[in-house]
Amino acid sequence: MDQYRRHRPLHGGAGHLHPSETRVLEEWTGFGYEPVGTAPDLAAAQVWVRDLDPGTADGEE
Repeated sequence: MDQYRRHRPLHGGAGHLHPSETRVLEEWTGFGYEPVGTAPDLAAAQVWVRDLDPGTADGEE
């Protein structure tokens, strides 16, 4: 799986539209994606997707 985390618009539609709308945050469980929270907007969701390990810069050690 090359995408461990992803985000989707709360009310559906294309991910790049309405960047100020709430996003559902999902993580891959090994079998499927499971909702784990929400982000207030597209920018916050993109930061969450890139930050796989909050204790490191850009998800890298």
